[in-house]
Amino acid sequence: MKRAPSALVAIGGFGVAVAALSVATTAAIVLAAPPPPSIRMTAIDAISALRQPVDGFERRVDRDPPAGTRISMVEVLIASRLGKPARDVRVTRLESAEPVSIRFQMVPRPSQAPNTTTRLPSPFLLRQSRMGTIEIVEPAAIDGALSAALLAMPLPAYTASVRQADGRWLVIEPVQPFLGGWQRSILIALAVSLLLLAPLAWIFARRLTRPFRALAGALEDDAAQIPREGPRELREAATAIAAMQSRLAMEAAERARMLTAIAHDLRTPLTGLRLRIESAPEPQRARMVADVERMQAMIDEVLAFARDAAAPAEIVDVRALLAGIVEEMSQPAAPVRLLAGDNPTVRVPEPAFRRAIENLIRNAIDYAGGGAIALEQDERQVRISVRDHGPGIPASDRERLMRPFERGDASRNRGTGGAGLGLSIVRDFVAQNRGDFSLSDAPGGGAIATLSLPRA
Repeated sequence: MKRAPSALVAIGGFGVAVAALSVATTAAIVLAAPPPPSIRMTAIDAISALRQPVDGFERRVDRDPPAGTRISMVEVLIASRLGKPARDVRVTRLESAEPVSIRFQMVPRPSQAPNTTTRLPSPFLLRQSRMGTIEIVEPAAIDGALSAALLAMPLPAYTASVRQADGRWLVIEPVQPFLGGWQRSILIALAVSLLLLAPLAWIFARRLTRPFRALAGALEDDAAQIPREGPRELREAATAIAAMQSRLAMEAAERARMLTAIAHDLRTPLTGLRLRIESAPEPQRARMVADVERMQAMIDEVLAFARDAAAPAEIVDVRALLAGIVEEMSQPAAPVRLLAGDNPTVRVPEPAFRRAIENLIRNAIDYAGGGAIALEQDERQVRISVRDHGPGIPASDRERLMRPFERGDASRNRGTGGAGLGLSIVRDFVAQNRGDFSLSDAPGGGAIATLSLPRA
């Protein structure tokens, strides 16, 4: 038989696959995407920012100009427009900006080459004169269309500085965005890879958790068979749970048979004891008969509980069942009313359900002279509330009264006192059927017993 793969292998393999796909997708997007555009500015922008504050530029005053690669051509242009000496202006390329290279190509005409001993300015431009000769000029001396073109030429971002009268430098530079171009590219790539991988991850997660959901559903439904599918660890757990359920069912059945046998065997000596009591003198005889009858009632309750618990679960119309019980148990001196409301159904053993409701109504009749039953439902549960207007139940006694053979002070007399199994039978019933049972105070006095069960 082929061994099922481990959950660790499945989850680990999925994690590795998702990581590999994410990295591959991000790398492909980053490599295929065009390079992000760099920040560019013109000499006109720098001159405006040096003269007055301008949006998009940061201004500060430093003792020294920024260090870095200088752009002499732009320095001379800015100095000439600001009326400053070239030594009082510094233009420095930002570290994040690309190198600046300015070239002009002019149509040559015959001219006399300059003397080799001529000292060339730095920087310099070659300008064609009206006479057709090529002249060497400094950038500060140019004007007209060429000057306007140089001033309006977009260049990679740089820092411009001007010396002030006090010797310090006014520095301006373009405001850098919070995220650079490459950072935006990486984030976009990661977002796209996430959008591509999210559906795959969701599909895989659904497939991986499907056996777990099937197991949880089978555990909620007592009649369902425990599925043995999915990873190896889940199959082993399902097998162990199925074996445990079988053992618990066998133990419950054995316990019910034992209780039935003990209760049945107790009836014979009780019957003989009852016959012998008939010859006892009064008033001892009446007290002894009452004790025997109470013991007989306890035995009958144990037998009924064991018999009802073994009944199979079925769909029960709750309102119809409550209406029948109210009609049977209501008395003129202790009326019981079923209030208008929902009409739900539940899936429970009908005899055990009937006995639990009868125990609650009997308590309302015996200790409060009657009560009212409310029936509600929501998307998941059905709630049955039995309310009375009696003395109520102290909060300190509620948990104790749900234990077997426990009775309250008002039920210890021989007229109304039972065996002390009523509330414990109700709690055992709801526990076996995935429900809940609670006792609380009623507004205006009295008690409310609330029984909740899953909807069918």
